Amino acid sequence: MSATLTRLVEVAAGLVALVVLLRHVAGRLPRQRNSPFEAAVRRPGDLTPEVEEFDSIRRTVDGARFSAFDAHFTLRPLLRELAASRLWVRRGIKLDAQPEAATDLLGSEAFAFLRERRPPPSNYRRPVMSVPAIDRIIKTLESI
Repeated sequence: MSATLTRLVEVAAGLVALVVLLRHVAGRLPRQRNSPFEAAVRRPGDLTPEVEEFDSIRRTVDGARFSAFDAHFTLRPLLRELAASRLWVRRGIKLDAQPEAATDLLGSEAFAFLRERRPPPSNYRRPVMSVPAIDRIIKTLESI
């Protein structure tokens, strides 16, 4: 038994010496920064605020395509805010106070989606908006 114990102590001492040697050598090597692998696994928190905002808007639009709940409670408030701002700043029209003038500029489809007292959908799970419909509303807002 003492021969086995002696052998284990020798192996452990060798492993400790190897670890010390590897740390010493690794400390002298130049460090490589931003390897392709590190760039690929970078955490989402490392994104710039502009990219994070773009991703948030993209997720909002994607959600609106597949869920009436998301269309009504996430995309609609975002587009309402944009429409109200553009109408007021560029045309002097208040979205909710002047519905006739807002309808003339927005068109019936966009105004129907953005109007103040639009009732929530009865079935939140059904798809509600197609990409072309969202695109038409956004193009209308951009044209104001």
